[in-house]
Amino acid sequence: MEIPVRRKLGLNLLRTFNWSYDQSQLFFANYELTSQQYNVLKILHNAAHPLSTSEILEQMEEKNAGVSRLVDRLVLKGFVHKKAHTEDKRLVAISITATGLERVKKVDRNLDKLDNVYAALSDQEVTQLNKLLEKIRTTAP
Repeated sequence: MEIPVRRKLGLNLLRTFNWSYDQSQLFFANYELTSQQYNVLKILHNAAHPLSTSEILEQMEEKNAGVSRLVDRLVLKGFVHKKAHTEDKRLVAISITATGLERVKKVDRNLDKLDNVYAALSDQEVTQLNKLLEKIRTTAP
């Protein structure tokens, strides 16, 4: 039985996402990070002040209800520091450490290697695919 073309597209998108996600996890593992941990570090790096876990979650590309666990792992690695929020003691204020900042810079210097996951596509094909994926998201019912 032939799979309907739109269902095949869904399966293909899922398989491609899983494959590219696995490739990114392998890349970040070289820096003793996961892609989610890097995302948290990058958010903190770009922040003008310490952030709460809910503020971090709002900015994450990959929404993850386990932000507290991600932060705790980054604390253990010495990449972030957390302390009680000055105004609301129920919240914690999370900031990046000098070690965390160095790790972000190290990853950023090599981030173009992660782009090689899409090396089979020309720049024109990448642009076209990006437009098509955006079209799916913005016009979906």
